[in-house]
Amino acid sequence: ALFSTLAPMGAGAFVILAAAFLTAKLDAEALGRIDRLTAIPVAFVIVGFIAAFFHLASPANAFGVFAGLGSSPLSNEIAAGVVFCVVMVVYWAWALTGKMPEGVRKGLAVVLAVLALVFALFTGMAYMIDTIASWNTLAGPVQILGYALVGGAALGVLVLALAGCADELKAGSLKTAVLAVLVVGLVCGIGGLAAQAMAANGLENALYSGADMVSSALMVIVAGVVCLVASGVCDVFAVRGGGASAVVGMGVGAAVLAVAGILLMRLAFYAMQVSVGLSMLL
Repeated sequence: ALFSTLAPMGAGAFVILAAAFLTAKLDAEALGRIDRLTAIPVAFVIVGFIAAFFHLASPANAFGVFAGLGSSPLSNEIAAGVVFCVVMVVYWAWALTGKMPEGVRKGLAVVLAVLALVFALFTGMAYMIDTIASWNTLAGPVQILGYALVGGAALGVLVLALAGCADELKAGSLKTAVLAVLVVGLVCGIGGLAAQAMAANGLENALYSGADMVSSALMVIVAGVVCLVASGVCDVFAVRGGGASAVVGMGVGAAVLAVAGILLMRLAFYAMQVSVGLSMLL
């Protein structure tokens, strides 16, 4: 749950950073501050992967995950994540030197944004397992993509706010980009989980009813939706402008609420696990 909450959020932040580099007029000092604060989304990705590592029954099995590359959704997910991380680290290390050409920065930022979305989709596809009918749906990848965009919008706004770019945030093109990412993320995240809940509601096995599972997870889902929407509201206030401290406050609020909302919705996803047989107990 922590991996699929934190890593896509950190990756999604690069969508907002790419939009900022492409649309906003940022001087060298502002770029330097943004580059240093990029440590925030980088940390989210790294902590997410650490959580995934400790999820393994035996850490010695970590490298074995690549054995199914091309045929195993889990192997494909990790491969996509590794590719993203390598490009992310190269980009960040180069940016911190202060010697990255503007054109290269924009190009690498766009590549990172695309890789972030691919990583999010592959993360969701890893849950499309034949033996777990309630997970074996495209609603899973759609959800993770949505969470990457909503959480990424929150982290991206936070980075820009802390970097003193409140005026750039409220400028037309960047403001529109942030709001577009936010809306698409909310629709995909909330809509994807709703679609999965509807599918699970009609399933049952010898021991469990999907309807009962959905009912049990309902309050968690509602709390998650409230947190995600509240995160989006904070982002909207941040890009509308205001004092620097107010924008930073909205950015912090958006990030905290996004983490809480996505984690709750991921826990609800796991709670709605209806297998085709009795394997759910194992």
